[in-house]
Amino acid sequence: MRSFDTYRHIVVLTGAGISRSAGLATYRGPGGLWTDEDKAKLSDVAALRARPEEVCGMFWTFRNAIVAARPTEAHRALAAFEQRLPAGTSFTLLTQNVDGLHQAAGSRNVCELHGSLRTWRCEACGEAVQPVGDEAPRHCGALMRPGVVLFGEMLGVETERTMKHALRECDLFVGIGTSGTVEPAASLVRWAQLNRARTVIANLEIDDGMRALYGETHAGESDALVPKLFA
Repeated sequence: MRSFDTYRHIVVLTGAGISRSAGLATYRGPGGLWTDEDKAKLSDVAALRARPEEVCGMFWTFRNAIVAARPTEAHRALAAFEQRLPAGTSFTLLTQNVDGLHQAAGSRNVCELHGSLRTWRCEACGEAVQPVGDEAPRHCGALMRPGVVLFGEMLGVETERTMKHALRECDLFVGIGTSGTVEPAASLVRWAQLNRARTVIANLEIDDGMRALYGETHAGESDALVPKLFA
């Protein structure tokens, strides 16, 4: 099988499964954050307007867990792979995660599809900060909001542009730690297929939806699979 480093326009999509061994909860799997109905409701933009203290308090708790986490073997393997690619190769890491662990591991070309919990911003004036301390930050007399895309919000314009540009000439698309079958992730692999790209998914479990979308599937823990696939 052709080695990943022989491709020239590589796109990797990561989901919560890659951060699972760092002690961070997944979203929709067993015990995932959004399986809790109350948490899911507080993750909607409408809740931010109606119950800002509760929403910001919940996401501040998530943020504290993220700050304490460290990159996994899978994060480090992706960073090392990117750093040794030959000149002229494009590598774009699209992540659904908001934990910043790819950057902490040394990955350079990272596009955070859903924003980052390491950044908070003021709804009134747009000021953005990377907070320190034990309490959620305030600005313009109100709590700052988490810098993430909530349910009911659109992806950022620059995010959309980066994503589409990366997929335009993609010849290898790899999904890691994500089902890859929920929008917008499902559209990403379909766009890659339009270029006749090789499509690969590595996830803890592989279902029929993944088999239908991806040409190649690998079941198992990200920390075991990613270092081998990106060797």
